Amino acid sequence: MPIARHVKNNRGTSLWGLFCLLLVTGLVLIAAANMRKERSEQIRMQAVESGAESQVPGERNGQPTRENPQKEVEPDRRPSLVLIIDDIGFSLSAARELAEMRIPLTWSIIPYQSHSLSSLKLAKERGIPVMLHLPMEAEVDRPGLKYQINLEMDEASIRSFVKRAVMSLPGVIGVNNHRGSRATSTPRVMEAVLGEIRAQGLIFVDSRTSGKSVAFRMASQMNIPTLKNEVFLDHEADANAMRRALERAFSIARKQGSVVVIGHARPETLRFLKTLSGSKPEDVKWMTVPEAIRRSPGSSQGGMTQ
Repeated sequence: MPIARHVKNNRGTSLWGLFCLLLVTGLVLIAAANMRKERSEQIRMQAVESGAESQVPGERNGQPTRENPQKEVEPDRRPSLVLIIDDIGFSLSAARELAEMRIPLTWSIIPYQSHSLSSLKLAKERGIPVMLHLPMEAEVDRPGLKYQINLEMDEASIRSFVKRAVMSLPGVIGVNNHRGSRATSTPRVMEAVLGEIRAQGLIFVDSRTSGKSVAFRMASQMNIPTLKNEVFLDHEADANAMRRALERAFSIARKQGSVVVIGHARPETLRFLKTLSGSKPEDVKWMTVPEAIRRSPGSSQGGMTQ
């Protein structure tokens, strides 16, 4: 009898221990499930608050929905205006003022001037595209002036001059002529200039300092990405005259789709440009030179007069 009672007690103890073990295990599993649920809810709420909540495709808030195709962004088809500022490199203070302008600009820097490189550095820091403002012979020049493209130069000399000037301003995206009414009207000269510009993989902008210029036409024929100036903003150094010139540029842009305007780094022009940020028309889009080239079909400015 004592032995039987002992066996019976051991059996009861074993059952009770098993019951306790199962109970504890169940409680642990329930607690773990609750913790996972709470953690999942915390993560979901954080995602909602940050706007990054992910959803299963075809569902919204856990409910099935029709899949909405992503709407394509319509390209901006407004007429465009490209404003180039020439003659940068003489004054660093003028470059600093231009860097604060709230309108898209493309700078054109004259090489070998006292502030050419410092202006280039500033433009790179601000993300402003820069062109080489290449000095070229004008109708009023006496023959043989140094530091510019002259008619007396042969092809090799012209190409060498252009290449050195480009290398003096590393990172320029293109070239436009400084003066050059005589040079840009001479096909032999422009063939050499444009040949080197093409070899350097650059854009060309004909400043159109002469109605006789062949530069834009030749650049287009040579498959060089090219634009041409149609309005000088500050031909007269007067705010009212500049306003009229700009209104004429807007009118051209609306009529033919785009226009290139050239101004200069002069005190009167800088004062006028500061007034533009709050008075730009909404129906015309301001662009830089590389933006206009990217927008244009083909090698020339596409939509601008040929």
